[in-house]
Amino acid sequence: MGNQGKNNRKLLSAAVHDLCQPLTTLQCRLELATLTSTTEAYREAVVDGLTECRRLVEAVEAIREILREEVQEASDEEIKWG
Repeated sequence: MGNQGKNNRKLLSAAVHDLCQPLTTLQCRLELATLTSTTEAYREAVVDGLTECRRLVEAVEAIREILREEVQEASDEEIKWG
């Protein structure tokens, strides 16, 4: 296994870790909104939720890129040894 594979695993681990914070924030904001009865509280929860969703999409895109690199590296190794 090359250094690129090790680097990709570190990046993937960091990306997965980065998913936890926005998911927790999103969950808390939405749960809080369900406990309040004001329109403004719901609106704030939706706006905050959209912000956190954007962060999640960015993290998932980073994971996809890492996985693409892993597939390419595995393919390159197969060609070398195949």
